[in-house]
Amino acid sequence: FSPTQSVVGHMYVRRHKPKFWESVHRVFTHGVHNPLQMLVLDRIKYQLGYPEASRDMVVPKSVLTAVEQYSMGNKRPLEEYLRIVGLNMTTKEVTYTAWCEDGQVPPGFEKYVSLYE
Repeated sequence: FSPTQSVVGHMYVRRHKPKFWESVHRVFTHGVHNPLQMLVLDRIKYQLGYPEASRDMVVPKSVLTAVEQYSMGNKRPLEEYLRIVGLNMTTKEVTYTAWCEDGQVPPGFEKYVSLYE
């Protein structure tokens, strides 16, 4: 989903309030990715179809608890969405970005061209 105008915001500055990325190190050790982040990344990679995060490779298996319930939705198959936005999870390549960089209509959405004018 890529709206043409801002519909949601996020306050990145909350002085004197803990943030997830800061407070997680109170439990885990420091690093670029800590153990909690790695669990979350494995779940997301599974949802996006990364080959190295297939169901039989994710450990612990509890990372995938209720993954179908809280997943990518059902409006279109994941493969179609990845094709539209130009992402290939198997080869780790970005193949098409004009919809984002230049505001061009994504392939298959030509009937919505008026929204891009």
